[in-house]
Amino acid sequence: MSALGPATAATRRDRPTQTGLGLGDDDVHVWRADLDRPARPLAQLTWWLSADERLRAEGFVFLRDRRRFIVARGMLRLLLAAYLNCEPEAISLRSGHNGKPELALDSGHPPVRFNHSRSQGGAVYAVTRGRRVGVDLEALRPIPDAEQIAERWFSPREQAALAALPSELRNAAFLRGWTSKEAYAKAIGEGLAADLDRIEVELASTEPPALRAIDDDPAEAARWSLQALPTSPGYVAALVVEVHGYRLDCRSPLPCAATKAFKIETRATAIHFGGPAHVCPEGT
Repeated sequence: MSALGPATAATRRDRPTQTGLGLGDDDVHVWRADLDRPARPLAQLTWWLSADERLRAEGFVFLRDRRRFIVARGMLRLLLAAYLNCEPEAISLRSGHNGKPELALDSGHPPVRFNHSRSQGGAVYAVTRGRRVGVDLEALRPIPDAEQIAERWFSPREQAALAALPSELRNAAFLRGWTSKEAYAKAIGEGLAADLDRIEVELASTEPPALRAIDDDPAEAARWSLQALPTSPGYVAALVVEVHGYRLDCRSPLPCAATKAFKIETRATAIHFGGPAHVCPEGT
């Protein structure tokens, strides 16, 4: 079962158009992947990449980082192919605003939007129809200069919320705030080019995740939904979706190549991961 917001329940009667994997107009699907245990051989994933992506992969100094980049991009194509009823090598991507990857305008595919993020050996993918979406993932780790970064990119209210936390909780709270800001920046297509200090999020430990203001404008922030995502242990992730009232479905992790239950049938428009989908709470 999935959680439906009030707006979603009203639009269900209109029988929204669906893509191959059953992605309705009010659906947001989120997938997780272990980049160190890919669901396909590395050579096959590399074959699916564009010439530009292969060139970028060659630019990584360390083999582990190169491999993770290839797996992340290859799995993105594998996932999109399941939604679009085509082969992974047929997926045509382009760099949109500030380099955000998107389906080419002349691809002939339904208007599927997506975003993905990777950190160390983990990756997360978000897929929607029509709505702008952004997702960000960070591995939980010590950030020695978190206070200095917060002084530059966090609002006074955000800094005060961090300072009010016990010292052992501040690092994780900082990363939660950072992923929330990055997810919004990626949703609007700014990514690393964004001024994160214009994006204010809720950091108080007693309050749910939320966008509080964009450029000091609470009304603009209210147009977007911020959701903390369930992740693998050792990670924190945030999802930002344009407009409220969507159905959020957090799917099972993309498994390793040895998992026989993993099967994608593009002609049958079905994807099987050997277990039930995990459903997130309704977006805030």
